Amino acid sequence: MRVSAILVVNDRPKPTSAADESGAASEGVLSKGSMAGAEIMGQSVLERTATRLLKAGVKSVSVIGGASILSLPQFRDVELTVADNSFARWLAAQQTLREHATRGMDTVVMIGLGAYLEWNVADTLKAHFSTGAPLTQLEDSEGSLDFWMVESKWFRTAATGCKLPFRYGEFPGLPMSCPMKGYVNRLASAHDLRRLALDAFQGRCELVPVGQQVRPGIWLDDGARVHKLSRLVAPVYVGRGTTVGSSAVITRFSNLERNCRIGEGTVVDETTVLPHTALGNGLDVSHAVVDRGQFADLERNVAFQINDPRLVSDITPRSWRVPRHRTFPANLNPARNERFEYSQYWSRAAGRLSEVLFKG
Repeated sequence: MRVSAILVVNDRPKPTSAADESGAASEGVLSKGSMAGAEIMGQSVLERTATRLLKAGVKSVSVIGGASILSLPQFRDVELTVADNSFARWLAAQQTLREHATRGMDTVVMIGLGAYLEWNVADTLKAHFSTGAPLTQLEDSEGSLDFWMVESKWFRTAATGCKLPFRYGEFPGLPMSCPMKGYVNRLASAHDLRRLALDAFQGRCELVPVGQQVRPGIWLDDGARVHKLSRLVAPVYVGRGTTVGSSAVITRFSNLERNCRIGEGTVVDETTVLPHTALGNGLDVSHAVVDRGQFADLERNVAFQINDPRLVSDITPRSWRVPRHRTFPANLNPARNERFEYSQYWSRAAGRLSEVLFKG
């Protein structure tokens, strides 16, 4: 039985309450891209999901998302497809499922990535096969999850007119429900992102920090630099290439992800600082999620944009080694054109490349 997987990166939802610096309504923190791309303890949900599938013996994994997926580490058996919006991504997934079938894949695991799930791949597939149904969907105590197992032969024949994502009732009695037995965090808000970090620190889930535990409760990834006059109070995580300045204090349950910079004398307490974020000197940041200029205050349940680089700034690198990928045009009619347009970014100007990858 040959099994493959398709991961579709869902867009992030808006927070329940958000305000910008003038008090007006705004989209709030983490509004660009997907929660699945946000790193926690050195790896994103997307990376961890792909790794889980490949380690379990899944033959190949296709990832469909926005341009941010191009920063995904290059796995040998992962194919990347860039689609501009959610609608186009599901059209791309529909076409990709057909492609997997033509490659001889009997069963395809399809996941709409938004939540962080910990599941046993073999046990889940066994439960699917035991039903004898061509389509099975995972669910937990809160309801259905965007996680399906589909038989490719059925999809190419009886379900030929099906539109993704799968919805109950489109076909009589399908999808069959399969209980989710592992850890689930739906990552619907910045609060959930913080809860995932806390659960990892406290051993409530399987998520393990990437890097080395240099002291009990202190993890440093490769290239992390901590000034000798700074202070780390366990448990904390300092990601790859992150710099902590002189007299800074990083205290309990804080995680600084990849390529961050913490200014001199700044205190970070129970906070998640996402990749490529610089915090200025002498700040006091607590109970928050910071994603470059976007700031979520979890105690006050508000989110806002900070445009003063003396406080918070975006230090995303302006050059990137772009992996081989393909693009799915949003106006493609799959009934008339079954082929994807392959796109090579190598010939594009550096300024345009930076805009596509890092500015939306």
